[in-house]
Amino acid sequence: MRIVYLPLDERFCTREYFLMFTKIAGLDILTPPRELLGSKKVPADTDALENWLLENVKTGDSLIISLDTLIHGGLIPSRINLIRSETIRDRLKIFSILKDRKVEIYLSTTVTRIPIYNSADEEPDYWEYYGETLSDMSKEFARYLESNNIENLSYKDILPEFLSENEERYQHIPKWMIEDFFWRRERNYNIIREVIELVNEEIIDFLNLTLDDNSAGSLSVYEAQQHRNFVKKLGLEEKISVHPGADETSLTLLSRFLCSKFQYAPSFELFYVHPESINLIPPYEGYPLKESVENHIKAAGAQIKSNGEILLLLNNTIDYSKYEVIYQDEVKVNEEEYEKILMQILKENRIVGIADIRYGNGADKRLVEKLLKESLDWKRMNYAGWNTVSNTLGTVIIHSIIQYFGEKGYLKLDMEELLKLQAIFFIEHWGYQADIRQQLRKDCVTKGCNVWTLMPAEKWAEEYTCSKLLPYKNAVEKALRKNWEMKVFFPWHRSFEVGIILS
Repeated sequence: MRIVYLPLDERFCTREYFLMFTKIAGLDILTPPRELLGSKKVPADTDALENWLLENVKTGDSLIISLDTLIHGGLIPSRINLIRSETIRDRLKIFSILKDRKVEIYLSTTVTRIPIYNSADEEPDYWEYYGETLSDMSKEFARYLESNNIENLSYKDILPEFLSENEERYQHIPKWMIEDFFWRRERNYNIIREVIELVNEEIIDFLNLTLDDNSAGSLSVYEAQQHRNFVKKLGLEEKISVHPGADETSLTLLSRFLCSKFQYAPSFELFYVHPESINLIPPYEGYPLKESVENHIKAAGAQIKSNGEILLLLNNTIDYSKYEVIYQDEVKVNEEEYEKILMQILKENRIVGIADIRYGNGADKRLVEKLLKESLDWKRMNYAGWNTVSNTLGTVIIHSIIQYFGEKGYLKLDMEELLKLQAIFFIEHWGYQADIRQQLRKDCVTKGCNVWTLMPAEKWAEEYTCSKLLPYKNAVEKALRKNWEMKVFFPWHRSFEVGIILS
C-alpha cells in the first residue's frame, strides 16, 4: 500500500511530521522533492506538481493531497494570489484523470483565514494597514448575512447593499481593498463547493475541510456553516469533515487512511482535566472545544467510547484570557491538577495520548517537567502541545492510532524513530515554543532581526537556538534514555517555526 503525498507547504511541521510518522509505521511513501514546493509567499510551480503526479501515480495508490498546494502553490499563496476561477477549475480536472487509475484520493483544503491584526507577513500587503479594520468589517458582514438568512453566498450581489447601509463606517477603507478581499473569499468559497461536488461524484474519497485560524462569529465560521449545510443536503457527512485546523490536516488524513486500510475504528476515551469548560471556544478555533475534539476523532476514522481502547487526555483550561504561552508564568495554577493528571496516566494500561491544549502556541511547562521526571513508557504514550488546539489534536490522534495499530500487530513500528519523533515534539513544543522563542525574539533585535524575520543573522539564530535548547534536549534524552546530535533551522526564515533534526 503506497501513499503519494502532496503536503500543505514546505514547513517542518506540515511536511516532516507526516514523513516521520510514515517512517515509524513502515509505510511506502512517495512525495515531491522539497525543491518542487514553494517558499512561504512564493508559490510552488503548480504545473510541475501536476506533471509530477501524472508521472508518478500508479494504479492502486492512495493519495493524500493538499488542494491548497495543488491549485495555489501552498497555504499562504491561497490567501494572496490572483489566480482566476477558470484556471483553478481547469486544475481540478487532474482528479478525474488520477481517479481513472483506480486510486483513493484523500484531500484537504482550508476555509481562508481572516487575521484580526495588522500584519502582511502572511496576507496581502494592505493587511499591514487595514487588517484589523477589514476583519471587523467581515464579522459585521457575517452578522448581516446571518440576520438576513442568506444561504447562497454571492458577495458581488450582496456586498454593495451592505456597504451602502454602512457607508459612513467603512468609507475610509479604499474600495479596491474591499473588492480584492471579498473577490478572493468568494473564489475560494466557490472552489470548495466544486470540490464537495467531486466527493458527491465519488472522484474524491474523503475531504478534510479545515478552518484556518478563525474565531467565533467570523465570516470564516459563517462560510463553513454554509458548506456544512451543503454537505448535509448531499448526505456526505461520512465523507466530508468540516472543523478547525490547518497545519495538522494531512496527519488526520493519514489516520483516516490507516483506519480505512485496516477496516477498524480505534476507540478513544476522553479525559478532560477541566470537563466543566469543554463548551468554551478556544482562540483560533471558532467552535466549542468539545465539538472540535469529537470532529477530529471522527475525521481520523476513529470513534469515542466511554471505555475506549486509547485514552486521550486533554490538558485544557478554564480561562482563555491569558491563553498565549507567553503568559503562563503569570497564571496561578493548582498543583493538584498535575497530580491528578499523573495519577490518571500512571494507572493506565492503554495507549495514552496527551493533548496539551492549556496554552496557545506552546507547551504547559509545568506539565512537561512533571512528565519527564516520571519513569513513563513513551513507546505506549505520546505528547504534543503546539500552536492551536486543532494542531495538537491532529498530532496526538495520529500518534496514538499508529501506536495502537503497532501494538495490535497491524503495523511493525520503528521504535527508534518513534522515540526520536517524541523527543522532537518535546524539544520543539516545550523547549522552543514555550521558552526559547521568546528569548530569541528579544536578543535577535541586537542583530538587526525582528519578530518577522531572522534573515539578517539567521546563522547566528540557528547556533543561538541550538545552544539554548541543549538543557531541554538533555532532560528529554534522560527521560527517553536516548542520545542524539541536534541541528535546528528556520523553514520560513523567521522565529515562529523551527525545524529540529535529531541524528
